[in-house]
Amino acid sequence: MANITITNVDTGSVVLELWGVLSGKVLRNAEGTEQTFAAGTLLALHATDGKLYPYDPAETSESLEIPKYVLTYAVTLAATSETAVQVLSAGKVNQRRLVIHDGTTLTAAHLDALLNRPIIPVDVEQLALIDNQS
Repeated sequence: MANITITNVDTGSVVLELWGVLSGKVLRNAEGTEQTFAAGTLLALHATDGKLYPYDPAETSESLEIPKYVLTYAVTLAATSETAVQVLSAGKVNQRRLVIHDGTTLTAAHLDALLNRPIIPVDVEQLALIDNQS
């Protein structure tokens, strides 16, 4: 008899309402290893080079502690490389899908920082998640 495989299908998105997209911004991976940036990653605009980096609430130089954009799809970058991306610059997003790249737990203070931008985090229970766990 064959083994039963459980598969969960998640068809949801981080984007609830899209009001603005910024095209052609450059996302930079400054790490020495390949990095995957998940959909929903908060991004900051580097004050000196004008490129996007992962939002880092502990970094107080170069404006990386100010979240400005949300990555709406996953991107994998080789070590110390960069690529052009499209990012959400304005809209409503599912706050349960937002992530801080370094694994820091998202708090109310991080969500409040988004309100300085026209990005509105909304607490949504994802009904599109088909969960067939028993």
